[in-house]
Amino acid sequence: MDREFRSAVGWWYHLLIFMVMMGCVTAFLSTHIGAMIGMLGVVLLTLHVFLHTYYRVTAEGLLILHCSIFPEKKIAISEIEALETTMMPVFSYALSLDRIMIWSNGKQWMMISPKNKKEFVKLLREMNPDIIIKKENSFL
Repeated sequence: MDREFRSAVGWWYHLLIFMVMMGCVTAFLSTHIGAMIGMLGVVLLTLHVFLHTYYRVTAEGLLILHCSIFPEKKIAISEIEALETTMMPVFSYALSLDRIMIWSNGKQWMMISPKNKKEFVKLLREMNPDIIIKKENSFL
């Protein structure tokens, strides 16, 4: 049976949503059509990312990352070598800075931020006990 984990949402993403909405209100008050359409598009994308970012662990042993309109990323759980906590503020399929770095083939593959990190890591390790946890105490 597949398990789905929603992305945790950090304070900075809530701030981003607020700022984008304020920009939209400002555009509508200025009655500039181009600004209105542009800001409305940004608001819709921001909210869509907020509502549609999740991680699915499938019964077939795949980890599928979904983030709004961006392409889904897939990796076989058997190919995951290590997990590590990180707070790197780079683009990723994560809405929080409290992230997990996934390592595969000796390289950083992707960063994610599942709401229930302990349960997520436990499930991955049940499916692949060879996964190494870097900074072990950080998942406790």
